[in-house]
Amino acid sequence: MNKTLLIFSGWLTITGLWGCSKKDTRLKDEQLSFNRIESVSHLPGFGDSDGLPEGRPFELPKGLHLVNRPNYPFNPDISKLKGIINTFYIDVHIATDSTWGGGEFVFPEGLVVLNVAPSRIQNGMLLDREPVTAPPHNPSSGGDTITIYLGVACMNAGKGMPWADNFGTDDRYYPISKGTHKPYVITTNKEVLKFLSLLNDKKHLKLTRHYNPWERMNEDYKEPEWMKPYSEIQDKFWKLTDGTGLNQDDLEELLKAIQPQ
Repeated sequence: MNKTLLIFSGWLTITGLWGCSKKDTRLKDEQLSFNRIESVSHLPGFGDSDGLPEGRPFELPKGLHLVNRPNYPFNPDISKLKGIINTFYIDVHIATDSTWGGGEFVFPEGLVVLNVAPSRIQNGMLLDREPVTAPPHNPSSGGDTITIYLGVACMNAGKGMPWADNFGTDDRYYPISKGTHKPYVITTNKEVLKFLSLLNDKKHLKLTRHYNPWERMNEDYKEPEWMKPYSEIQDKFWKLTDGTGLNQDDLEELLKAIQPQ
């Protein structure tokens, strides 16, 4: 993972500071009850920690089960991609049993996807609520398996990017990490919840296209406009998970970046 630091440095973006009057107006418009978010770099699973993240255990409804599909190729059908951040994707494969009658279930905001691969790569977090519909169990087919992809933010700036070893014909141009992460717990940390509250009801951030993470390595790379809100979200999230937290200027920059265009 020697390219990790170069990839990370290529990821970071520089944004300008706003004037004081705009700061006050923006925070008031968003009805924020806080002007700072404290760092969580000291908590297990965040920052440089290799500990297990804490929170409420994640469970699927009765009749649904997470399964492994190690040889299943990445499917770039954009309808299968869920989330409002695209630093990397994880694959989620769900099988039904005879007790599942069909319907909707939810991957909640604050869901931690835990790295279960041998490599020291980043844990991820889902930043919004993602409903998914699973059809009724079909006994004639043995029960179809549903595959979706969750777009998540990285929780550990100093660890490897989960897509850094993608060289297959199906995954080399996408930030997908196959078979390396599992849904684990839902965070209850009040500082992380503050950050998530900034992203509530930002439906315009729903992912509608892919990007090639390796393009960032090019010397002449210029970030497209559509990617800038996602880069800003990740930059600020790393300040929360690995840095000193977010001050009022940081909050203003983030709120400006994620406004509908």
